Amino acid sequence: MSAAMPATRLAASAIILVLVGCGDDPTPAPTLDAGADVSAVGMDAAAKVDVPSGADVVDPCDPRRRLRDGGLIDPDPSCPLPNLIPVIDRVQIQTRSFAPGSCEVLEGCTMPGRRRLLRFDLITPNIGAGDLYLGPPVINNRPDGRFEFGACHMHYHFRGYADYRLMSMSGDAEVARGHKQSFCLLDSARYMGMGRAVSSREVYTCVDQGIHAGWFDLYDRALDCQYIDITDVPPGRYRVRARINELRGLTESNYDDNEVFREVEIPASDPPVSNDPTDACAADAEGTARDCGWVVDRALACTPGTRVTVGCNAACGSGTCAGNPALRVCAGDGPCTHANAVAENDDACGTSCPSVSFMCPLFRNRYTVMTGGSRAGAAYECHLEAAEARP
Repeated sequence: MSAAMPATRLAASAIILVLVGCGDDPTPAPTLDAGADVSAVGMDAAAKVDVPSGADVVDPCDPRRRLRDGGLIDPDPSCPLPNLIPVIDRVQIQTRSFAPGSCEVLEGCTMPGRRRLLRFDLITPNIGAGDLYLGPPVINNRPDGRFEFGACHMHYHFRGYADYRLMSMSGDAEVARGHKQSFCLLDSARYMGMGRAVSSREVYTCVDQGIHAGWFDLYDRALDCQYIDITDVPPGRYRVRARINELRGLTESNYDDNEVFREVEIPASDPPVSNDPTDACAADAEGTARDCGWVVDRALACTPGTRVTVGCNAACGSGTCAGNPALRVCAGDGPCTHANAVAENDDACGTSCPSVSFMCPLFRNRYTVMTGGSRAGAAYECHLEAAEARP
């Protein structure tokens, strides 16, 4: 007996979760989206080609039908359009040091030395009736001019998608400016505020970019460059402003909701370092033993005493990945530290994709899946599958 679960995707990472053979939680938790490397490990041939082959030949409004040799043609005005809204969440203030040759310095996100950062998640749900579709960054071996290739992170981003500013409380003075963010836009997870049924299966990834109607893209606060440098900002109350699609290069049904503000308090000194493994790392960190830079994907049910396999590794027979993700499993609901993890893995079955096998917790009959880049802050995709071996 098996039950397919709604897919979810991670926003500095991408995650699809399909659970087979164990109980499921019908409410998907937001997962994070960090753009993943274009080079995919274990993805099928259709996911690797320049032009996607999954376009609906019947539906004239399937946005993938707009893909042509030279790129995307303009959408049919009679077809449903997307509507993107920005949401700021999970603010974190931290101080850390950057070497002159670090990627974040080379890409203009910050400066060398000890810097103070205002980190936050940026979630962009598509609340419109139609998909946002960007297509592949490379078409017929020719780069699409709307994308830029990050030499440090080795993947393509859509140019200038988001703009971050720290403003005075009155909103009439700019206090600090964030790096003009380019994003890999993809389906991170379903947006539960739609008030209507939405597709339970992700459609878009960093290989073929877009945001499905009723889904959201998430850039986690732990990702490289996902912050405003506030080193020279005095303590006090301010407003973080995030704008998306500011130049209206993406066609939407409504542009009036592309800006959001969130009040923040900048203290004189950083808050105490917490033991929350979903906080951004305060220094360079790699591997599964670190207790920072992780993303909670979701909590799942299982049958106590049975063996569960979770992974995003096609070579191991469970899901697919891109980049170099890592995986941690916790007993019960919520994140855990390395010391309390049920299982962890970075590379499995001769690949850079993770997969783990563990016994379902006897007294909790639930477990939580966490993912992250093998290097904290790095982009990745982890399309998970979980299976339970019943006795």
